[in-house]
Amino acid sequence: MSFFPIGAGPATNAASIRSTTPPGRHPLVQDADTRLRKSALQLEGLFVQRLFAAMRETVPDDGLVTQSNAQSTFTEMLDEKLAEQVPTQWSGSHSLAEALYQQLRRRLAPPATESSPSPTGSEPPR
Repeated sequence: MSFFPIGAGPATNAASIRSTTPPGRHPLVQDADTRLRKSALQLEGLFVQRLFAAMRETVPDDGLVTQSNAQSTFTEMLDEKLAEQVPTQWSGSHSLAEALYQQLRRRLAPPATESSPSPTGSEPPR
């Protein structure tokens, strides 16, 4: 099985990724935001590639002619190429990459500073 190449394909086009970052934000924030979005797209591509591989394993291999090494290599390469293209077609507010991006962006955001400590000295419930 091959791996999903980092930075390949239209799903990771830097111009399209940068255009999703709102203007007026700090360049370092934009850079981190761009890298996070790119990583989310790559993770979605890897998920799609594994999904295709799992779907192909459900198809029986028995037939008159056995599958050659060349055919299995071609199939893996086809799945890899499709995995690069599918996330761009699934883009939108309900895509896996967008959900990953939104969740990780919230977790990686700098913690909010409190203006004053709580009166009891304990942290507020979450």
